[in-house]
Amino acid sequence: MYSYLAGNFAEVESEIIAACQKHGRARDSVRLITVTKTYPSELLQAVIDLGHLELGENRPQEIMEKSPALNGSPQFHLIGQLQSNKVRKVIPLVEWIHSVDRESLLDKIESVAQELNKPVNILIQVNTSGEDSKSGCTPEEAVSLCEKAAQKQFARFCGLMTIGPVEGGEEANRKSFTLLREIGEQVKHLGKGERFELSMGMSGDFVQAIAEGSTMIRVGSRIVGARSYP
Repeated sequence: MYSYLAGNFAEVESEIIAACQKHGRARDSVRLITVTKTYPSELLQAVIDLGHLELGENRPQEIMEKSPALNGSPQFHLIGQLQSNKVRKVIPLVEWIHSVDRESLLDKIESVAQELNKPVNILIQVNTSGEDSKSGCTPEEAVSLCEKAAQKQFARFCGLMTIGPVEGGEEANRKSFTLLREIGEQVKHLGKGERFELSMGMSGDFVQAIAEGSTMIRVGSRIVGARSYP
């Protein structure tokens, strides 16, 4: 049923390799997060069976519904907005939260993770495009929020995340990604992970993101296919 996945993965992989080679980067400097939002657990299992264990979901509810049905050892990345009242349900299920954009959410994650004795890797989301439709702290707020994140023990500050602009094409994308990289240069010494992560780039712009230093790309439709939203 999901036989098309292998070919799509191969095509995306070839583009990642080409982008890394063009910009003098090692292939293993870029992690591919397969975004599986809106798709059933059967597709997630097919992705896992192909050896791709890092899965991105937008909604906590979807992770809660899908994860019990899966075999293997997937790592879930929550890449969508997280409300404080969902933190307790999410932390046992995820390894990464990409969308921490305010101090109150940071404090809640730290409190719950400590109570559950379950550390979780977090990224500070920055709205680098200035679009009202985007979540994320402002670039001006980012350094201060990262400094606060670095003081936490169970909410492990590991990097930054952004979403490229809807309009403006490659030039606007590169500008947005460059800004995140520049903020990252200011705060990477605070990171607690094995390396400092920059989560940027999706199906339509991951090549530009790799050029600007992305270490995590979140690719959905190029791999799993177009989505039909309810």
